[in-house]
Amino acid sequence: MPRQRKIKHYSYGYLNRRKRRGKVLKLFLFLIILAGLIFLGYCAAKSIGDLSNRHNSTESSESSLLSDLLPESSEDTDSSELEATESSIPETESISIQAAVLPADIAANAEKTTAYLESLDSNIYNTVVVDLKDETGILSYQSAVPLTATCGAISPDAMTLEELKNLTKTIIDAGYTPAARIYTLKDDTASHASYQTSYIYEDQMDVTWLDQAAAKGGRSWLNPYMPAAKEYLVDITTEIAQAGFTRIFAAGMQYPETRFPQQMGYGPNQDSMDLTQALQSVLDSLISAGTANGAEIIPVYIGECYLGENENFYNGSPNTLKSDYSAPILTEGKETEILDAIQTPVANLIPVIQYDQLEKLEAKGLKQYLIEP
Repeated sequence: MPRQRKIKHYSYGYLNRRKRRGKVLKLFLFLIILAGLIFLGYCAAKSIGDLSNRHNSTESSESSLLSDLLPESSEDTDSSELEATESSIPETESISIQAAVLPADIAANAEKTTAYLESLDSNIYNTVVVDLKDETGILSYQSAVPLTATCGAISPDAMTLEELKNLTKTIIDAGYTPAARIYTLKDDTASHASYQTSYIYEDQMDVTWLDQAAAKGGRSWLNPYMPAAKEYLVDITTEIAQAGFTRIFAAGMQYPETRFPQQMGYGPNQDSMDLTQALQSVLDSLISAGTANGAEIIPVYIGECYLGENENFYNGSPNTLKSDYSAPILTEGKETEILDAIQTPVANLIPVIQYDQLEKLEAKGLKQYLIEP
């Protein structure tokens, strides 16, 4: 019996073909993934490029705009021109007043005013002060404030508002700073019970209080507790500032001197503030009105009151009233004593003096003043 042949099965051909197909499939998938990655990379690179181009375009546009607004390069610009531009920027000047007083009767006459200004020594004076409201309340110009006409406060020889503006221009053209002086609460003209501006007699709202008997020359005063009195002074201050006076000396900012204080009624607002606060309220209102119209307000105080004399004028020392500047009236022989008692910084003091007191002022290192005629 023949020996049976052993048959050995080989799977080489089948497996080899399957492996080849697997390799091809893997290669195909790899190529697809690679192509996808390349495409994504291209898109990302393109986006970044677009952003960069837009950024560079924006910078270029802004640079072009700035180059149009700014001067040409420093190579084309003279350094002296740059220095001139910098030096042309205005600087705030500190207040400096060496003042002479132009009396109202001279101020009303153009020729006399010109002669007066030409006579001034510019080495001694840089400011000219015009008296526009005297201690009786009479105005030396034709105010448009309604109460001035009602109470008869306008002088018969008063300048018109246009003439007042021309006066400030004349003073400026002569090389001086125009300033004004007005009496504030010391006013016997606009103060009356019927105007609701005065002190009232024993709280009778229809009776005006006087600082002494009428037969002895008693006067009425503007009452700082009365809103109408404050409004009147604010309106006048505004009007004067708008006429071109850049500094206004506010005199008579005080309470009356009287032997009859018990009968002096402050009116319905007397409990709203104390005596010092009432004066301060008027002063603050004038300062605000002046500031709004380009004028400094400089209160004028009686010098001896800094030494404890007549404290009822200010309900104590004038030091209790707050303002940037002050103009103490210096009594001859008491200059040093008064100045030493004042708390206002030396740089902000403008003492009111006579010409003969000028040397004493200079000895104290004070360079500002208002010299009375």
